[in-house]
Amino acid sequence: MAYTVQIVATPETSASSLFGLYDTLVAAGQDWEHLVSGEESKPVFDVTLVGPDTAGFRCGSGVWIAADQTFDKAGDAAIVVVPGLTLSPHERPDPKQHPCLSWLAERDLARTRIVSACTGAVYLAEIGLLDGIEATTHWAWEGLFHRSYPAIRLRTDRGLCFADASRGPVTSGGTTGWQELATFLIAHYGGTQMAARAAKVWLMANRGELQAPFTSLITMTPHADMVITQAQEWIADHYMINNPVGEMAGRSGLPPTTFARRFRKAINKSPQDYVLALRIEEARQLLETSELSVADVGEAVGYFDTPSFRKLFKRKTGLTPAEHRKMFGKARFSKYL
Repeated sequence: MAYTVQIVATPETSASSLFGLYDTLVAAGQDWEHLVSGEESKPVFDVTLVGPDTAGFRCGSGVWIAADQTFDKAGDAAIVVVPGLTLSPHERPDPKQHPCLSWLAERDLARTRIVSACTGAVYLAEIGLLDGIEATTHWAWEGLFHRSYPAIRLRTDRGLCFADASRGPVTSGGTTGWQELATFLIAHYGGTQMAARAAKVWLMANRGELQAPFTSLITMTPHADMVITQAQEWIADHYMINNPVGEMAGRSGLPPTTFARRFRKAINKSPQDYVLALRIEEARQLLETSELSVADVGEAVGYFDTPSFRKLFKRKTGLTPAEHRKMFGKARFSKYL
C-alpha cells in the first residue's frame, strides 16, 4: 500500500522544488524496475498536489501549476510536503495572504507528518511546529528566523534536520535541498535499497550533512540605523586592520557597549562576528578568483598565522581553504569557457 503524499502547490511555490519532489517521489518503486530490473512496479508513494484552487495559477517561479485538490476538499494524507517558497527573507508571511497556513495548522499530527524543503520551513515555523527543536532552511532566511521564530533551534549549517526519524517534522536546507528531503522520505518509507536506486537513477550525489560550504556569512539585512550603516560602509574597506571592532566603535561616537547593542539589533550579529564574516567571505572570494597561496589569502584578510587561519576557515565553512578552492575555484568552471 503506497503512502499518500500531498505536496503544497501555491502561488508562492518554487517550481524546481515542487516538481523535483513530485518526480522523484512518484518514481520511487517504478523507475528502477522499468529501466533496469524488469521487476513489477510497486510505487512507494501516491502523490497529489494540494492548493488554493484547481483552476491553475502561475507559481513563484512563473510556471503554470494546477493542484489536484483544494485545501478545503483535501482529505488526510500520511505526509504533507511544503516545498521551497518564494517568500521575503525580511518579513513574516501574512496569514490572510497564505491560506495554506491555517490548513496546515488543522492537520492531525497523529495521522499526518508535515515536512519541508528549503524556505518551506517558514510555514512550519509560522504554525509553531518547529518550536523547541532543531530545524534548517535556506541560509538567506537565517535573520528572519532569529527575529521572528526565536524558539526554533536554527541550524543553517545542516542539510537536513529531524528530531525523530519515525515521526515529527523534517526540514531540509538550500534551494536544491529537496533532493536530501526526497532521499530521506524514500529511504525511510521505502527502504535503503529503494533510496540507493533512486539516487542512481536521478544522479543525486551525497551532499553530506553540511549546508555551510554553500552559505554566505554576510546577507543584506535592511535597517534604519544610519550610525550602523556608516559603520558597515567603513568596515567593508578596513576589516583587515588590527582591532577593527574597536576602531569601528570609536568612529561611531558611541560608547562601546551601546555601539555593540545597536549593531546586534540592526544586523543580528555582534560586531566581532560581523568582522569575522567579512574576512571569511573575502577569503572565499580570493580563493575562488585568484591564484594566491592559502598563506597569502590569510594575510590579505588579516590573519598572519596560517595554521590558525586554516582552522578558522574550516570551522566557519565546513571546508579547508584548499577544499573550498577545489569546489568553487576557477579550475572547476574554466573548462566551460
